[in-house]
Amino acid sequence: MKGLKTVKITYSIMSVCLIVLGLIFIIDPRMSLGVLCKISGAVLIGYGIVKFAGYFTKDLFQLAFQFDLALGIVSVVFGLALLFKTNNVIEILSISIGIFMLVDSTLKIQTAIDAKRFGVDKWWLILVMSLVVAVIGILLLIKPFTATDIVMIIIGLNFCLDGILNLIVVQSTVKTIRRNQKWEI
Repeated sequence: MKGLKTVKITYSIMSVCLIVLGLIFIIDPRMSLGVLCKISGAVLIGYGIVKFAGYFTKDLFQLAFQFDLALGIVSVVFGLALLFKTNNVIEILSISIGIFMLVDSTLKIQTAIDAKRFGVDKWWLILVMSLVVAVIGILLLIKPFTATDIVMIIIGLNFCLDGILNLIVVQSTVKTIRRNQKWEI
């Protein structure tokens, strides 16, 4: 139980870091791309490690972390790429983050449906936020705009919304037996 609580807290902290990273992109989209890549790479590596660890916890519902093994690995690989391969990064960043957010939001749509079956009250909030993140992920893929500043702001918005979505999911679906005795078998 202690391991689950630690992962839940760490997952929440990393989600807040994702929100802060998004705010940096929104507030200062002209910041050096190299700096943004290094910051993003470090945050994504940490985020991936936490997702990976979350997958191996003993969550009662097994909803919040059910896809985190694969997403953790992808996040770490993407973070490493941002740290070490910064050439043509804006194009790669936009497409990669768009794909990552689209996949993550699609999996969270499934989590919302599963959460509804388990009777989680905020399943609908997970669903709505997942759809919003998916739409912004699609915007990053089709990139109907060319200005780098706009791309950076959209990336920041996507990071913020995904961080908020992750907080909603982890706070709504991660249950321990002590917190919810009726689920004990």
